[in-house]
Amino acid sequence: AFSGCEGLTSVEIPNSVTSIGNYAFYNCKGLTSVVIPNSVTSIGKFAFNGCSGLTSVEIPNSVTSIGDSAFKGCKGLTSVVIPNSVTSIGEDAFRDCSVLTSVEIPNSVTSIGNSAFSHCEGLTSVEIPNSVTSIGENAFLNCTGLTSVTIPEGVTSIGKEAFGGCSALTTVTLPKGVKKMSDAFNNCTGITTIN
Repeated sequence: AFSGCEGLTSVEIPNSVTSIGNYAFYNCKGLTSVVIPNSVTSIGKFAFNGCSGLTSVEIPNSVTSIGDSAFKGCKGLTSVVIPNSVTSIGEDAFRDCSVLTSVEIPNSVTSIGNSAFSHCEGLTSVEIPNSVTSIGENAFLNCTGLTSVTIPEGVTSIGKEAFGGCSALTTVTLPKGVKKMSDAFNNCTGITTIN
């Protein structure tokens, strides 16, 4: 709908809107603020991909799914609050959000998609809630600022290179329930302790 409108700086979406479609604001590089109303239940694939001017976004608690690559390449995004209505975070959802320093993942989320937060170099810590059962491949790949991570007991599967290249990680505690893990901590050169 507004894909490639690089001059667009702000947008207010009315309460009549229930979904933001695929590529809706793709590459709107000038977009600095967006208000997503409580009527919206889904954010489509690539919806805000490449909106490099976007500094913060508040996702309302009506949203149940964040599509693949929804906020990929939002290089100005510093913080994001994911409401406890969201059950899944799509593949590449926040990939390449290089200055993202904080993210709160609620207890409603059961799966973190492949590469969901990969190359988020600004992330220093992340707490994965007890509701999560699987962490996708490359989920936190090359999050070089990540110093600590808590993996809850409910996690049974940690994807390939899920934390690959997280060179600032020093200690990792793995839950008893993990049944599948492959190269999850590849090139984590700072790890000194694994529990």
